[in-house]
Amino acid sequence: MRNVLARYALVMWLLCGLLLFGGAVESRAFESGGYVTPESVSQQVSPGQLQESYAGVGLGGTKVYATLTSRYRLRVNDYASDQDFYQYLRIRTDAMKLGQGTVRLSTYARFAQDLDGDYRKSDNYYFFRDALDAQLRHDDWAPRLYLGTATLDGVIKNTTLNLGRVNLAHQNAFLLDGGDATVKLGDAVSAYVYGGKPVSFYYHTGGDTLVGGGVTVKAARHTSLGAEYVRLHVKGDNNDYTKLRIDQGIPNGTIALAYTMLDDAGTVNADVAYEIAATNTILTAKYEGLLKDVGNLNNYVVNPLTNTLLDESRYNKYEAGVYQAFLKYFAVGATYAQRIVSGSQNLDNRSYARVGGKFDIIGLPSDNTYISLSADYWGVKATATTAKNASVQYGAQVNQKITPKVDVWGGTSYNRYDYDINPNLSGERRMSWARSYYVGAQYQPTRHISFMADLSLEHGSFYNDISNSLNTNYKSEIWANLIF
Repeated sequence: MRNVLARYALVMWLLCGLLLFGGAVESRAFESGGYVTPESVSQQVSPGQLQESYAGVGLGGTKVYATLTSRYRLRVNDYASDQDFYQYLRIRTDAMKLGQGTVRLSTYARFAQDLDGDYRKSDNYYFFRDALDAQLRHDDWAPRLYLGTATLDGVIKNTTLNLGRVNLAHQNAFLLDGGDATVKLGDAVSAYVYGGKPVSFYYHTGGDTLVGGGVTVKAARHTSLGAEYVRLHVKGDNNDYTKLRIDQGIPNGTIALAYTMLDDAGTVNADVAYEIAATNTILTAKYEGLLKDVGNLNNYVVNPLTNTLLDESRYNKYEAGVYQAFLKYFAVGATYAQRIVSGSQNLDNRSYARVGGKFDIIGLPSDNTYISLSADYWGVKATATTAKNASVQYGAQVNQKITPKVDVWGGTSYNRYDYDINPNLSGERRMSWARSYYVGAQYQPTRHISFMADLSLEHGSFYNDISNSLNTNYKSEIWANLIF
């Protein structure tokens, strides 16, 4: 298989010199008025192959839409292997009359099994430890209910009520067993409350509770305001979590400003996006600031204000980006970010500067070809106890869809990393690399059945000092969808 897949590596460096071309004309890279890198490889490696039912089956005055998806995954290297089987079930209904309003039902469940029980491996170099190994119980088909909701719309005047296992979609995203009610107070104002027991698939929630509420205001045609408060009782800790947000539309762009406070520590976030349509240019700017040191007692399992499990000092983070499409098929992007820590620093909490760049080719040499070249530089500042640390990553990615009717794809990606090791002890540097190849196909002979198969190989150099058996990894997946 390696010899077959290796042929895709020959495509990697094609058309690299096209960056020298200039000019700004209408570009396919700016579809829908916004620059979105077509990361088709991300679809290939994620469980995004679940099919949706749109036809439905008539039942008792309504329609029921159901999809049953089976998924088998095999991962193997010369050191170990892992086999998993997943079963997904999604069911929803059309709105059904209830009193003066309607009710809709929806559910989404998953069952999974680690077929060869490799979760028992305790070796530090076991590659395939995953969510099935971290679940609360083993060998029980790992049931998960992601959604189980009854939505009552207008049964109570001007009110939408969600009951059951609810995936909240207000200012905060919580999964809870309970209820969520939104009341429309006018054309421009809505208020909502929710409460219940937070859901986790990895720890026992016991007596944990979560209650909250908020208000949204359409203050003007292009201005929206929102405020939300949540009271958390999780693992014996009580926390107050507040969020305020303003969204402002401007000509050719948007501005968003948010303030979040967990107990007495807060953050400020600002985002700006602006498009110059005449030149196919998008400009972005972001700011993030932690206003007060955060200790490890302020947490909702993982602290929503920080990116670390340890204490974190005050910081300011700035980021700016520019994206430019040109000559119909090309787009180039550059970003600069700087994080400045104003308090004490540790290994997980340091100041740094980051520069990134990307060059995308969309539609050459064929309509279904995507090529992307990228580079990233991280410069981590020195502290009182740690030396400075720098790393460089650069790579290439090629994706090719082969036929229009049967969805067939193939591609490769390559990344190289140049970084400091043991920066406190020596100035030694290391260069490592990783290369992957993938091929796959999806076939739908009827509207009720579809099949997908996917193969990928990843080879790298990270474990050369330990064992070559860890450096080459294979993964295969087979999906089957029954759509009703």
